[in-house]
Formats: sequence, structure tokens, C-alpha cells
Amino acid sequence: MRIMIVDDEREIREFLAGMEGWAAIGCEVAWSAANGEEALGMLNACTSLPDVIITDIRMPVMDGITFAEHVRRRYADMPIIFLTAYHEFDYARQAVKLGVSDFMTKPFLPEELIRTVESLREHEPMLAGWREHDQFFELLADEQHSAAYKQQWLQGSGLQDGEFILLYAELDAPRNSDNEHFPFAAAHLRGQIETAAGGVGLQGWTASSASGIYLFVPLRQQTGLTAGREQLMAFAKEITSVSASRAMSLSVGISQIFPTFCRLPEALRQVKKCMEYRMLLGKNSVIAYDAMESFLTEKEKETGASLSLIADALRSNDPEKIRALLKDSYRSMLSVGASKKDMQHYALHLIEKAEAALADLGIRPSHGMSVDIREKLIKAVLLTDIMKELERQLIAYQVFMQQELQDSPLKVISDVKQIIRERFAEELTLQAVANKLNVNYSYLSRLIKKETGHNFTDMLWDYRIEAAKTKLLREDLKTYEVAYAVGFKDTAHFSFMFKKKVGLSPSAYRAHVRGGQGLAEE
Repeated sequence: MRIMIVDDEREIREFLAGMEGWAAIGCEVAWSAANGEEALGMLNACTSLPDVIITDIRMPVMDGITFAEHVRRRYADMPIIFLTAYHEFDYARQAVKLGVSDFMTKPFLPEELIRTVESLREHEPMLAGWREHDQFFELLADEQHSAAYKQQWLQGSGLQDGEFILLYAELDAPRNSDNEHFPFAAAHLRGQIETAAGGVGLQGWTASSASGIYLFVPLRQQTGLTAGREQLMAFAKEITSVSASRAMSLSVGISQIFPTFCRLPEALRQVKKCMEYRMLLGKNSVIAYDAMESFLTEKEKETGASLSLIADALRSNDPEKIRALLKDSYRSMLSVGASKKDMQHYALHLIEKAEAALADLGIRPSHGMSVDIREKLIKAVLLTDIMKELERQLIAYQVFMQQELQDSPLKVISDVKQIIRERFAEELTLQAVANKLNVNYSYLSRLIKKETGHNFTDMLWDYRIEAAKTKLLREDLKTYEVAYAVGFKDTAHFSFMFKKKVGLSPSAYRAHVRGGQGLAEE
């Protein structure tokens, strides 16, 4: 088996080429190049091709991503291993779309790379099938494609649409502060999970990410899967237990049940949130999105200060509104016996809501700012420290929002959304909003479309549906009562719009979120 090494650092190329372990697995490094362009030249001149390419991602002249794109166009089945820093997720996501066979996270030990190549050889018979799986994920996860297009693709591929659950298994960290090392070899982990899933009757599609493996499980095709979520939970606990016995640390996130394959993007977001929640639960965790959302919903009820108030507090330009909201929350959390971990959960959720309020206006804080506050909240020792850090960050976001909105068209959009929040239950029209803001109706219509990509009616309906979701979970109202309470005058129209945007009828949504009691339609 002959290998090509592509890395811009000469010392690394020489080190990799000279590793003694290659001979033990029947491999040799036959080519080495300093960048993708040089490597392509070598491939063009080759009388026989490499059996595997190992390439860095970040390189001058031509980086690893561009190089892999060229390789894929010419040699569709060429196995490629990426060398990547653990946090280069954006690059790694592109690599997944290119059908990269494996990832090695830096820093790595020589024997880890040897094992990765050896594992790739072991799983070589599976690579063609995995590329088909990758195509499945790439197409269904692309939100640029319409549901109709995806349905057509599924039919053309001979795949039956239906309910599914998404599982995501991820190594908790490549290296922690105590130098505990968890090398990530995608092919090895993917093969283990696929084999283990098949052993318990789970048939589906797998895909690699920068640091973990997805398992897409179509429920209608499972002959032995009678309990759905419960069966998958048992499987998840089993694979985390096995990984722990092998001195690895693996956590698993599980999405809700979705009624159609076309909602894969939402499932991907759910398992990502599960992995964020893992930070507070520790290693070898199994996190079901249903349970996580249920916990957060209950804590939100107990605080007394609704998280939806955060958007208003941020827009107020008054730090005292932030402090008052946090003061009420702090008292309420203590009154229900909240622990430090509960408070951390709440604080992180509040930061998410604040950033969502910013994003709603097209405003995004820097990645460093976003990561820094999360690290501080997790490391805080005292409850008072958590609240101080939270107050400091929310006020910083408040100032940031005001600076971004100053003399900007986004200020008008912000005002429109404020009016919708205040008057969504009324018969609100764009003309009434334009009169309130003292702006031209046509100008306002064009501005809303340009800045948000939606028209005013869509914005109003979206807010009414979100308000309805909250009322369905917090209040014991009939569906028609919820419809009238949030501004719909026709209950049939309300049910139609709710299902269109949420994917479930109002009553099915309430039953599902409150405890997974079923998905029966009204």
C-alpha cells in the first residue's frame, strides 16, 4: 500500500515519511508534497496512483480542501485522510461533503496515524457504501433544496420516506488538561458504530463529522425496533459503556422522532444542542433532546422571568432592565432549590436566547466573545459569580446591539419586530405598523423583504406560532383558545399554519414535548 503525504512543513513530511510503523502494516510513503498544487502535479505524472492520500488542511498555494476537490473530480474513489486541528470544524464539514475517508486531529501520536491507515484498510470494503451514505446526508441536510426536490430524489433512489431518529456519537475531547488523549479515527469509529447497530437490528445510514459519527435510523424499516426512542437510548448507553471500557470517552446525542427525512437539518441542530448540553453533564453522557428540552422548559417555568423577555431587555438600552430580569430569575431559581448546575444550565440558555435575539436582527457577536462567556459560566464556582458574569455579558450584548442598530435600516426592522411582539394578538397590518413608525408603506415592505428575506405577514405568523407553542406548553388551553389568544381568527387556518411550520398539529406537539406521550393528530 503506497501513501502520498501532503503538508507544507518539511519537518512534518520527513517525520511522517520516516515512521517505522509503516513497514509493519505493509505500507510505504512513495510521494510527499508541500501543497495541493505540487501534489496534483505528482498525481498527473504518476504511472500508478497512491492507495491513500494523507493531507493537511491549511497549506499555502493550494489548501487541502481545494486539493481534495480536484482529487475527487479526477479520482472519485481515492481514499483521503485529513490532518486537522480539533477546532477546524468549518473546514472539516467541507471535507465531509467531499467524502473524505477519515480525520486525524492534531496533535497526534505516530502510532495513532498508523492505526488510522490500518483501520482504513480494514474498512476499505465499506468505503463505497459510505460514500453513498455521505451523498444521502449531504443532499438531505442541504437547506437550499426544497422538500419537493428531496422527495423526488428519495423516490429516484428507491428510498421510502417516513419517521426517523438521528443519533450522533462524539469523542468528548481529543486531549484534556490532564493530557488524556482520545485520537479520533472516523473510519474506525464509524465501522464500530455501524457494526454495533447492525448487531441489534438497527439499519440506517452513517456519516462522519469533524469529531464524530451520525447514525440516521428510519423507524419504519426497523423490524426489531418496537420501542423507537427507548430502543435507541439503550443502544446509545451500550456504545458509551463499551467505549469507556476501552479507555475512550464517548458521548451520544439523540434527536426527537421526525415524520419525514426532509427534516434532517432540524435533527442535526438538535444533536448539536445535545453536545453543547454535554459540557455540564460530563463525559460518557447520553443526551436525548426530548429530555433536555423538557428539563429546560420546566426550569424556565420555575424562574418566573420568561426567557422571551431577554429580547426586550436587550433592545431597551437600559442596563437596569437586564439587572431586574436577572434579579428575579436568581430569586426564583433559589426558591425552587436550584443547584449550581441548574443555574449554569439556565445561564447558558439565557446566553443562547440573547444571541438568538441578536441574530434575529442580523447581528452576530464575535466567535471569541461567544466562547469566552460559556467558558466563564462553566468554570464559575459560586452562584453569585455565575450571575455576575451573566449580567456583564448581557449588558455587553445590549451595548453591542445599540451600536449596530444606530443609523442602520436594522433599527427599523427592530422596531417592526418590537411592535409585532407587543401587538401580535391584534388584527395587525403592515399599514398600521408603517403609520406607527411614520414611514412609507411601500418602503417598509421592501425593507422588510430585503433585510429579513420574508414579508411582514410571514413575520407575524411566525411570531404567533412561537407564542402558540409557548401557550400550549405552559397553559391548559384548548387548541381553539390558543388560536384566538395569539391572533388567529380561524382555528382551521391556525392548525394548518402550525403544522406547516412545526411539522406537528398543535395537540400532537403538546403531547410530544410534554413527555413523548404520542404523536397522534387531532
